[in-house]
Amino acid sequence: METAGEDVLFEYIKDIKPGEDILIEYTSREPVHILLHLILRCLRKNGLPVIIVDELDQLHVFRTHMKLAGIDTELIDTANVIKIGGLLKTGNVLGKVDLSKELPIRKKHYEEALKKINADYTVRIVLGFDKVLAMHEEERRDLESLFGRMIRPYLGDEGRATIYFVNTELFSERTLKEFREHASRVLKVRLDGDRIELKIIMSLSLSEYGKKIEIRVRNT
Repeated sequence: METAGEDVLFEYIKDIKPGEDILIEYTSREPVHILLHLILRCLRKNGLPVIIVDELDQLHVFRTHMKLAGIDTELIDTANVIKIGGLLKTGNVLGKVDLSKELPIRKKHYEEALKKINADYTVRIVLGFDKVLAMHEEERRDLESLFGRMIRPYLGDEGRATIYFVNTELFSERTLKEFREHASRVLKVRLDGDRIELKIIMSLSLSEYGKKIEIRVRNT
């Protein structure tokens, strides 16, 4: 796979500040496995430690799509991973969180797994959280508890930045708006021919609103 425009993405990723939560929105029609690969590549170039939070085996799906597309999966295979729900082992799994447990117990087990990372700062990439949102959104009290215990407390934590990949077709518009309100940046993915376009629809910097990052992809 050959790409053009990756340098712009590299600079954008480098600009992410400690404590941020970035929301990457996509639908079932976009090849987001390519975008995940590019972001992991950019993070490695920047020398930033990465943790992948794999909810309900979504990392397996991304990895399989990469493999079938002929993309090297080494960046996933060697990544430190915390699993939340699911059954399939993908990457270097440091710990597991049982989704059937109450939220305080989930949070405790999640933080215990994080302690295994020997780094003052990490970038966390969260996959499959859209499915967890869908599980909780019918009961608004449960959803508020999810945000209140597992999402909001980490915003502003300068020991990490988090990038959430979410398929917006899997949960309601109301829940999406609440998640956007929490995030420091929101980027929407769109495929246009051989270009993957990331449009900035929310940012801490007013000058970024409406700007686009375009990456041209060609299979080799």
